[in-house]
Amino acid sequence: MANEHLEEFYQSAVSYLPFLNRSDLSADMAGIRPKIQAPDAPVADFIIRHEADRGLPGVINLVGIESPGLTCCLSIARLVGDLTAGCL
Repeated sequence: MANEHLEEFYQSAVSYLPFLNRSDLSADMAGIRPKIQAPDAPVADFIIRHEADRGLPGVINLVGIESPGLTCCLSIARLVGDLTAGCL
Protein backbone atom coordinates (compact mmCIF):
# COMPACT_ATOMS: atom_id res chain seq x y z
CA MET A 1 0.00 0.00 0.00
CA ALA A 2 1.32 3.42 -0.79
CA ASN A 3 2.37 5.46 2.21
CA GLU A 4 -0.19 8.17 1.42
CA HIS A 5 -2.98 5.64 2.05
CA LEU A 6 -1.47 3.99 5.13
CA GLU A 7 -3.40 6.01 7.72
CA GLU A 8 -6.71 5.60 5.89
CA PHE A 9 -6.16 1.86 5.56
CA TYR A 10 -5.09 1.56 9.19
CA GLN A 11 -8.18 3.40 10.45
CA SER A 12 -10.46 1.10 8.43
CA ALA A 13 -8.63 -2.09 9.40
CA VAL A 14 -8.36 -1.32 13.12
CA SER A 15 -12.16 -1.10 13.34
CA TYR A 16 -12.22 -4.84 12.49
CA LEU A 17 -8.91 -5.78 14.12
CA PRO A 18 -8.54 -3.61 17.26
CA PHE A 19 -5.22 -5.27 18.17
CA LEU A 20 -3.62 -4.04 14.91
CA ASN A 21 -0.67 -1.64 15.14
CA ARG A 22 0.51 0.67 12.36
CA SER A 23 3.86 -1.13 12.50
CA ASP A 24 2.05 -4.35 11.45
CA LEU A 25 1.39 -2.83 8.01
CA SER A 26 3.77 -2.62 5.07
CA ALA A 27 3.48 -1.82 1.39
CA ASP A 28 2.71 -4.79 -0.83
CA MET A 29 0.83 -5.76 -3.98
CA ALA A 30 -2.21 -7.89 -4.72
CA GLY A 31 -3.65 -9.13 -7.96
CA ILE A 32 -5.76 -11.69 -9.73
CA ARG A 33 -4.18 -14.93 -10.90
CA PRO A 34 -6.13 -16.74 -13.61
CA LYS A 35 -6.59 -20.48 -13.46
CA ILE A 36 -4.97 -22.62 -16.12
CA GLN A 37 -7.56 -24.50 -18.14
CA ALA A 38 -7.41 -26.91 -21.06
CA PRO A 39 -8.73 -25.47 -24.35
CA ASP A 40 -11.84 -27.70 -24.53
CA ALA A 41 -12.49 -27.98 -20.79
CA PRO A 42 -15.53 -26.35 -19.20
CA VAL A 43 -14.94 -23.09 -17.34
CA ALA A 44 -13.29 -23.96 -14.03
CA ASP A 45 -14.16 -21.58 -11.23
CA PHE A 46 -15.31 -21.76 -7.65
CA ILE A 47 -18.82 -22.82 -6.63
CA ILE A 48 -21.06 -21.42 -3.90
CA ARG A 49 -24.11 -23.64 -3.53
CA HIS A 50 -26.91 -23.86 -0.97
CA GLU A 51 -27.72 -27.55 -0.42
CA ALA A 52 -31.34 -27.15 0.82
CA ASP A 53 -32.73 -28.81 -2.32
CA ARG A 54 -30.63 -31.87 -1.43
CA GLY A 55 -32.20 -32.07 2.02
CA LEU A 56 -29.44 -30.13 3.77
CA PRO A 57 -30.91 -26.78 4.84
CA GLY A 58 -28.27 -24.45 6.22
CA VAL A 59 -25.42 -26.24 4.45
CA ILE A 60 -23.52 -24.03 2.04
CA ASN A 61 -20.84 -25.64 -0.11
CA LEU A 62 -17.87 -23.44 -0.96
CA VAL A 63 -15.84 -25.43 -3.49
CA GLY A 64 -12.58 -24.58 -5.22
CA ILE A 65 -12.16 -21.12 -3.76
CA GLU A 66 -8.64 -19.86 -4.29
CA SER A 67 -7.41 -16.66 -5.86
CA PRO A 68 -9.40 -14.63 -7.01
CA GLY A 69 -12.05 -16.05 -4.67
CA LEU A 70 -9.92 -15.10 -1.70
CA THR A 71 -9.74 -11.56 -3.03
CA CYS A 72 -13.52 -11.27 -2.75
CA CYS A 73 -13.85 -13.08 0.59
CA LEU A 74 -15.92 -10.32 2.20
CA SER A 75 -18.45 -10.44 -0.65
CA ILE A 76 -18.55 -14.23 -0.40
CA ALA A 77 -19.14 -13.95 3.36
CA ARG A 78 -22.08 -11.59 2.77
CA LEU A 79 -23.56 -13.97 0.21
CA VAL A 80 -23.24 -16.95 2.56
CA GLY A 81 -24.82 -14.87 5.34
CA ASP A 82 -27.74 -14.05 3.04
CA LEU A 83 -28.10 -17.70 2.02
CA THR A 84 -28.21 -18.90 5.62
CA ALA A 85 -30.34 -16.06 7.04
CA GLY A 86 -33.59 -17.99 6.69
CA CYS A 87 -32.12 -21.24 7.96
CA LEU A 88 -31.21 -20.29 11.51
